[in-house]
Amino acid sequence: MPDIKVTPLGAGQDVGRSCILVSIGGKNIMLDCGMHMGYNDDRRFPDFSYITQNGRLTEFLDCVIISHFHLDHCGALPYMSEMVGYDGPIYMTHPTKAICPILLEDFRKITVDKKGETNFFTSQMIKDCMKKVVPLNLHQTVQVDEELEIKAYYAGHVLGAAMVQIKVGSESVVYTGDYNMTPDRHLGAAWIDKCRPDLLISESTYATTIRDSKRCRERDFLKKVHETVERGGKGKNESEKSQSLLQALHHLDQSEDPQDLRTKKHVRVQAHQSL
Repeated sequence: MPDIKVTPLGAGQDVGRSCILVSIGGKNIMLDCGMHMGYNDDRRFPDFSYITQNGRLTEFLDCVIISHFHLDHCGALPYMSEMVGYDGPIYMTHPTKAICPILLEDFRKITVDKKGETNFFTSQMIKDCMKKVVPLNLHQTVQVDEELEIKAYYAGHVLGAAMVQIKVGSESVVYTGDYNMTPDRHLGAAWIDKCRPDLLISESTYATTIRDSKRCRERDFLKKVHETVERGGKGKNESEKSQSLLQALHHLDQSEDPQDLRTKKHVRVQAHQSL
Protein backbone atom coordinates (compact mmCIF):
# COMPACT_ATOMS: atom_id res chain seq x y z
CA MET A 1 0.00 0.00 0.00
CA PRO A 2 1.48 3.41 -0.98
CA ASP A 3 2.39 5.73 1.88
CA ILE A 4 0.28 8.81 1.08
CA LYS A 5 -0.45 11.38 3.77
CA VAL A 6 -3.29 13.92 3.50
CA THR A 7 -3.49 16.90 5.85
CA PRO A 8 -6.33 19.44 5.54
CA LEU A 9 -4.96 22.88 6.46
CA GLY A 10 -8.45 24.28 5.85
CA ALA A 11 -11.92 23.11 4.79
CA GLY A 12 -11.50 19.76 6.49
CA GLN A 13 -14.90 20.04 8.17
CA ASP A 14 -16.38 23.22 6.75
CA VAL A 15 -16.77 25.21 3.52
CA GLY A 16 -14.04 27.79 2.95
CA ARG A 17 -10.21 28.16 2.95
CA SER A 18 -9.74 24.97 0.94
CA CYS A 19 -6.13 23.90 1.39
CA ILE A 20 -4.88 20.32 1.45
CA LEU A 21 -1.31 19.19 1.96
CA VAL A 22 -0.57 15.90 0.22
CA SER A 23 2.66 13.99 0.86
CA ILE A 24 3.33 11.31 -1.74
CA GLY A 25 6.57 9.55 -2.60
CA GLY A 26 8.59 12.03 -0.58
CA LYS A 27 6.98 15.04 -2.31
CA ASN A 28 4.78 17.69 -0.64
CA ILE A 29 2.07 19.31 -2.74
CA MET A 30 -0.35 22.02 -1.59
CA LEU A 31 -3.75 21.69 -3.26
CA ASP A 32 -5.56 25.04 -3.29
CA CYS A 33 -4.94 27.94 -0.92
CA GLY A 34 -8.30 29.48 -0.12
CA MET A 35 -9.76 31.96 2.31
CA HIS A 36 -12.67 31.53 4.72
CA MET A 37 -15.13 34.36 4.08
CA GLY A 38 -16.77 34.01 7.51
CA TYR A 39 -13.82 35.30 9.56
CA ASN A 40 -12.14 38.71 9.86
CA ASP A 41 -8.96 37.55 11.62
CA ASP A 42 -6.19 35.00 11.02
CA ARG A 43 -8.76 32.19 11.09
CA ARG A 44 -9.70 33.16 7.54
CA PHE A 45 -6.35 31.71 6.36
CA PRO A 46 -5.28 28.05 6.31
CA ASP A 47 -3.12 26.87 9.20
CA PHE A 48 0.32 27.16 7.58
CA SER A 49 2.00 26.72 10.98
CA TYR A 50 1.43 22.99 10.59
CA ILE A 51 4.03 23.00 7.80
CA THR A 52 6.59 25.07 9.72
CA GLN A 53 6.51 27.23 12.84
CA ASN A 54 9.31 29.49 11.64
CA GLY A 55 10.73 30.50 8.29
CA ARG A 56 9.47 30.27 4.73
CA LEU A 57 7.46 27.44 3.20
CA THR A 58 9.63 27.06 0.09
CA GLU A 59 11.88 24.32 1.43
CA PHE A 60 8.90 22.27 2.63
CA LEU A 61 6.76 22.37 -0.54
CA ASP A 62 7.51 21.04 -4.03
CA CYS A 63 4.63 22.92 -5.66
CA VAL A 64 1.23 24.55 -5.16
CA ILE A 65 -1.76 23.77 -7.41
CA ILE A 66 -4.85 26.01 -7.61
CA SER A 67 -7.98 24.35 -9.00
CA HIS A 68 -9.97 27.51 -9.88
CA PHE A 69 -10.38 31.23 -9.15
CA HIS A 70 -13.06 31.23 -6.43
CA LEU A 71 -11.71 32.91 -3.29
CA ASP A 72 -12.38 29.93 -1.05
CA HIS A 73 -9.81 28.12 -3.22
CA CYS A 74 -7.28 30.87 -4.05
CA GLY A 75 -7.96 33.79 -1.67
CA ALA A 76 -5.02 33.15 0.69
CA LEU A 77 -2.46 32.71 -2.10
CA PRO A 78 -0.72 36.14 -1.79
CA TYR A 79 -0.74 35.82 2.00
CA MET A 80 0.92 32.40 1.75
CA SER A 81 3.52 33.31 -0.88
CA GLU A 82 4.41 36.89 0.11
CA MET A 83 3.69 37.16 3.85
CA VAL A 84 4.40 33.64 5.08
CA GLY A 85 6.93 33.05 2.30
CA TYR A 86 6.94 30.72 -0.71
CA ASP A 87 9.07 31.06 -3.85
CA GLY A 88 8.31 27.79 -5.62
CA PRO A 89 6.00 27.13 -8.59
CA ILE A 90 2.25 27.79 -8.41
CA TYR A 91 0.27 25.93 -11.06
CA MET A 92 -3.14 26.95 -12.43
CA THR A 93 -4.84 27.10 -15.83
CA HIS A 94 -4.57 30.13 -18.13
CA PRO A 95 -8.15 31.40 -17.41
CA THR A 96 -7.57 31.04 -13.67
CA LYS A 97 -4.33 33.01 -13.95
CA ALA A 98 -6.20 35.78 -15.80
CA ILE A 99 -9.17 36.04 -13.41
CA CYS A 100 -7.57 35.24 -10.04
CA PRO A 101 -5.70 38.57 -9.54
CA ILE A 102 -8.85 40.54 -10.41
CA LEU A 103 -10.84 38.85 -7.64
CA LEU A 104 -7.94 39.10 -5.19
CA GLU A 105 -7.56 42.83 -5.77
CA ASP A 106 -11.31 43.39 -5.52
CA PHE A 107 -11.46 41.60 -2.18
CA ARG A 108 -8.36 43.47 -0.95
CA LYS A 109 -10.09 46.79 -1.68
CA ILE A 110 -13.14 45.73 0.32
CA THR A 111 -11.13 44.35 3.23
CA VAL A 112 -8.38 46.99 3.53
CA ASP A 113 -9.57 50.18 1.79
CA LYS A 114 -13.20 50.06 2.93
CA LYS A 115 -13.11 48.08 6.20
CA GLY A 116 -9.65 49.24 7.27
CA GLU A 117 -8.44 45.79 8.28
CA THR A 118 -4.74 45.07 8.79
CA ASN A 119 -2.51 41.99 8.42
CA PHE A 120 -3.65 41.61 4.82
CA PHE A 121 -1.80 41.43 1.53
CA THR A 122 -1.20 44.49 -0.66
CA SER A 123 -1.72 45.10 -4.38
CA GLN A 124 2.01 44.66 -4.97
CA MET A 125 1.94 41.34 -3.14
CA ILE A 126 -0.78 40.12 -5.51
CA LYS A 127 1.40 41.08 -8.49
CA ASP A 128 4.50 39.45 -7.00
CA CYS A 129 2.52 36.30 -6.22
CA MET A 130 1.21 35.99 -9.78
CA LYS A 131 4.77 36.19 -11.13
CA LYS A 132 5.33 32.76 -9.57
CA VAL A 133 2.42 31.20 -11.48
CA VAL A 134 3.14 28.55 -14.11
CA PRO A 135 0.09 28.28 -16.42
CA LEU A 136 -1.29 24.83 -17.24
CA ASN A 137 -2.98 23.57 -20.39
CA LEU A 138 -5.65 20.91 -20.00
CA HIS A 139 -4.39 17.36 -20.71
CA GLN A 140 -0.79 18.63 -20.62
CA THR A 141 1.58 16.52 -18.54
CA VAL A 142 3.92 18.82 -16.61
CA GLN A 143 7.14 17.51 -15.13
CA VAL A 144 7.60 19.49 -11.90
CA ASP A 145 10.89 17.70 -11.26
CA GLU A 146 12.46 14.37 -12.19
CA GLU A 147 9.95 12.40 -10.09
CA LEU A 148 6.83 14.56 -9.75
CA GLU A 149 4.43 15.10 -12.63
CA ILE A 150 0.95 16.65 -12.79
CA LYS A 151 -1.82 16.67 -15.39
CA ALA A 152 -4.91 18.92 -15.44
CA TYR A 153 -8.37 17.89 -16.62
CA TYR A 154 -11.57 19.80 -17.40
CA ALA A 155 -13.75 20.23 -14.28
CA GLY A 156 -16.71 22.32 -15.53
CA HIS A 157 -17.92 24.44 -12.57
CA VAL A 158 -16.43 27.78 -13.74
CA LEU A 159 -14.21 28.97 -16.57
CA GLY A 160 -10.73 27.52 -16.11
CA ALA A 161 -11.60 25.08 -13.31
CA ALA A 162 -9.46 21.96 -13.35
CA MET A 163 -9.10 18.60 -11.68
CA VAL A 164 -5.53 17.40 -11.36
CA GLN A 165 -3.76 14.05 -11.34
CA ILE A 166 -0.50 13.90 -9.40
CA LYS A 167 2.03 11.14 -10.00
CA VAL A 168 5.24 10.25 -8.20
CA GLY A 169 6.68 7.05 -9.61
CA SER A 170 3.94 4.41 -9.50
CA GLU A 171 1.85 6.29 -6.92
CA SER A 172 -0.90 8.72 -7.89
CA VAL A 173 -3.57 11.01 -6.45
CA VAL A 174 -6.51 12.71 -8.17
CA TYR A 175 -7.81 15.97 -6.70
CA THR A 176 -11.11 17.21 -8.12
CA GLY A 177 -11.46 20.67 -6.60
CA ASP A 178 -15.01 21.87 -7.34
CA TYR A 179 -16.47 20.13 -10.37
CA ASN A 180 -19.77 19.79 -12.19
CA MET A 181 -21.08 16.74 -14.02
CA THR A 182 -24.11 18.55 -15.47
CA PRO A 183 -23.41 20.65 -18.59
CA ASP A 184 -25.06 24.07 -18.73
CA ARG A 185 -25.39 26.85 -21.31
CA HIS A 186 -21.68 27.65 -21.48
CA LEU A 187 -19.74 24.93 -19.63
CA GLY A 188 -19.53 21.22 -20.27
CA ALA A 189 -19.41 18.34 -17.79
CA ALA A 190 -16.19 17.41 -16.02
CA TRP A 191 -14.04 14.84 -17.81
CA ILE A 192 -10.96 12.82 -16.91
CA ASP A 193 -9.02 9.95 -18.47
CA LYS A 194 -9.78 6.47 -17.24
CA CYS A 195 -7.34 5.96 -14.39
CA ARG A 196 -6.89 4.08 -11.13
CA PRO A 197 -5.37 6.51 -8.61
CA ASP A 198 -4.23 5.27 -5.24
CA LEU A 199 -6.26 8.08 -3.69
CA LEU A 200 -9.16 10.26 -4.86
CA ILE A 201 -9.78 13.56 -3.05
CA SER A 202 -13.20 14.83 -4.11
CA GLU A 203 -15.41 17.81 -3.43
CA SER A 204 -18.36 16.72 -1.29
CA THR A 205 -20.21 19.96 -0.45
CA TYR A 206 -23.54 18.70 -1.87
CA ALA A 207 -22.82 14.98 -1.54
CA THR A 208 -25.92 14.32 0.58
CA THR A 209 -28.18 16.95 -1.02
CA ILE A 210 -30.75 16.17 -3.70
CA ARG A 211 -31.07 19.31 -5.82
CA ASP A 212 -33.66 20.37 -8.37
CA SER A 213 -32.58 20.31 -11.99
CA LYS A 214 -31.01 23.44 -13.45
CA ARG A 215 -34.06 23.88 -15.69
CA CYS A 216 -36.37 23.91 -12.65
CA ARG A 217 -34.16 26.38 -10.78
CA GLU A 218 -34.08 28.70 -13.81
CA ARG A 219 -37.86 28.55 -14.21
CA ASP A 220 -38.37 29.31 -10.49
CA PHE A 221 -36.02 32.30 -10.77
CA LEU A 222 -37.73 33.63 -13.90
CA LYS A 223 -41.14 33.15 -12.28
CA LYS A 224 -40.04 35.45 -9.44
CA VAL A 225 -38.76 37.97 -12.02
CA HIS A 226 -42.13 37.88 -13.84
CA GLU A 227 -44.09 38.36 -10.60
CA THR A 228 -41.86 41.26 -9.53
CA VAL A 229 -42.13 43.01 -12.90
CA GLU A 230 -45.92 42.59 -13.09
CA ARG A 231 -46.44 44.33 -9.75
CA GLY A 232 -44.10 47.16 -10.77
CA GLY A 233 -41.22 46.17 -8.53
CA LYS A 234 -37.49 46.08 -9.07
CA GLY A 235 -35.19 43.14 -8.47
CA LYS A 236 -31.94 42.76 -6.58
CA ASN A 237 -30.15 39.44 -6.82
CA GLU A 238 -27.25 38.31 -4.64
CA SER A 239 -26.14 35.15 -6.38
CA GLU A 240 -23.38 32.86 -5.18
CA LYS A 241 -22.44 32.32 -8.82
CA SER A 242 -23.17 35.27 -11.08
CA GLN A 243 -22.71 33.00 -14.10
CA SER A 244 -25.88 31.14 -13.09
CA LEU A 245 -27.78 34.43 -12.97
CA LEU A 246 -26.44 35.43 -16.38
CA GLN A 247 -27.44 32.08 -17.85
CA ALA A 248 -31.00 32.53 -16.59
CA LEU A 249 -31.15 36.05 -18.00
CA HIS A 250 -29.73 34.77 -21.29
CA HIS A 251 -32.55 32.22 -21.38
CA LEU A 252 -34.99 35.09 -20.83
CA ASP A 253 -33.38 37.07 -23.67
CA GLN A 254 -33.64 34.15 -26.11
CA SER A 255 -37.16 33.07 -25.13
CA GLU A 256 -40.22 33.63 -27.33
CA ASP A 257 -42.67 32.92 -24.53
CA PRO A 258 -45.20 35.82 -24.30
CA GLN A 259 -44.63 36.29 -20.58
CA ASP A 260 -40.86 36.28 -21.08
CA LEU A 261 -41.22 38.85 -23.88
CA ARG A 262 -43.19 41.23 -21.62
CA THR A 263 -40.61 40.89 -18.86
CA LYS A 264 -37.74 41.34 -21.31
CA LYS A 265 -39.28 44.56 -22.63
CA HIS A 266 -39.68 45.91 -19.09
CA VAL A 267 -36.10 45.01 -18.17
CA ARG A 268 -34.80 46.85 -21.26
CA VAL A 269 -36.87 49.95 -20.41
CA GLN A 270 -35.58 49.95 -16.80
CA ALA A 271 -31.98 49.55 -18.06
CA HIS A 272 -32.40 52.44 -20.49
CA GLN A 273 -33.90 54.70 -17.78
CA SER A 274 -30.98 53.95 -15.43
CA LEU A 275 -28.36 55.12 -17.96
